[in-house]
Amino acid sequence: MTTPLIIEATGTHREVGRQVGEAGRDIIAWGLDAYAERFEGLAGFGFAEAVERGAVYLRPAEDYVPQAVEQLRGMAEAANVPFEHLFALNCSEEFTCQADRNWPPEHCTSFAVVADGRPVAGHNEDWYPEEIEAQTIRIVHLTGRWDKAAYISAGPAYNLPITGVTAAGFSSAANTVYYRDERVGVPNNLLLTAVLGQPDLEHARGLIAAAPRARGSNHLFCDERGRVWDLETTGERWALLDGAPPPPQAARSGATALFAHTNHYVSPELAPGDASRSEGSRLRRDRATELLLTGLAEGADLVELGKRVLSDHENAPLSICDHWEDDDPDPDQSVTTASMIWEPADGRAHIAGGQPCEAEYLTLQL
Repeated sequence: MTTPLIIEATGTHREVGRQVGEAGRDIIAWGLDAYAERFEGLAGFGFAEAVERGAVYLRPAEDYVPQAVEQLRGMAEAANVPFEHLFALNCSEEFTCQADRNWPPEHCTSFAVVADGRPVAGHNEDWYPEEIEAQTIRIVHLTGRWDKAAYISAGPAYNLPITGVTAAGFSSAANTVYYRDERVGVPNNLLLTAVLGQPDLEHARGLIAAAPRARGSNHLFCDERGRVWDLETTGERWALLDGAPPPPQAARSGATALFAHTNHYVSPELAPGDASRSEGSRLRRDRATELLLTGLAEGADLVELGKRVLSDHENAPLSICDHWEDDDPDPDQSVTTASMIWEPADGRAHIAGGQPCEAEYLTLQL
């Protein structure tokens, strides 16, 4: 596995974007070429058309999350690539994860657990195989509205940051979900970037809930106070799930919160309209919960337990740690491209590029 490129960036959103664009210039150019080549198989139309379709999402993004647009403009400027192309690439979830697609997509797994007052959260990013080589770790310190606008995030250099742990004392994980009320609105990548700059869970929840969202997403938060909030959204609706109280088994093990999420809706309000047909999503969520409960009963260290969960191969090929199947013709087949474990009370991240069963976790500190 390739060790991710580490980029440290400080300044305004535009300045941070320029620093990422300059350091990740080769990866950004490569990513645009790679997606242009396979976009037809992912979305049913070519990348040139995606650039045209992406134009209608720009105004909602500029109106609601201008800071994310500024960061993306800075990336495009420094990488010397067309902004419209990079913006379309950051709308790829709107184009390739539509609820009416013919296959049951398999994507990410997230968890959060609090035991003996210690909060730990984790996330496997499952996307397309080429993104393993494009993984970049951003350590960002933003100047602006909030004093603690800083975060550590992992993902391809050509994407805006969508998950991470912040200096404000919370982690943010995101999972693709499917609901048939997609519309023109704020693209999910740009909304998730803005979340990482919020000062607390209340502001993060408010930002997401009030957004004119283009599509739904799941947002699993865990903060230094031991709060676990799961916010499920669609284009037009949202529901909040509290990770506490946990199942009785976890409570007996000293846990005060425990929650796992994958790629289907679980809230009573939104589950009836879930468009996902994924068997793997259900299997992964159940398996993650089972492993967390077992580890808590054993008294396992929470970071090591998180690594165990995210490296698990039970139910393969529909496992939490996902690998490419050579005999699967599905162009939308995803693999685990990066794995992250966060300690929000300490601003600490443990990040592995590629499948965590094979890659070493790097530890980084804000």
